[in-house]
Amino acid sequence: MIDAPETVTCKTCGGTACRTTWGTTNAICYRCTECHAGGHIAYDDGSEVRQGGVFRSLQNYATRRV
Repeated sequence: MIDAPETVTCKTCGGTACRTTWGTTNAICYRCTECHAGGHIAYDDGSEVRQGGVFRSLQNYATRRV
């Protein structure tokens, strides 16, 4: 079982990104409550891989504001 956090800090806007998946999945998904950027944590051969705007700053942040 992977011990993933319920929330993480969004790298795009600094808001809170909440976990959106639970149970048995290939990736743990997150969505920012402020800018709506998404991201996920996956595991490739035991290595943690973090992808998406929650984990790295998006260049098109201004176009993502709601």
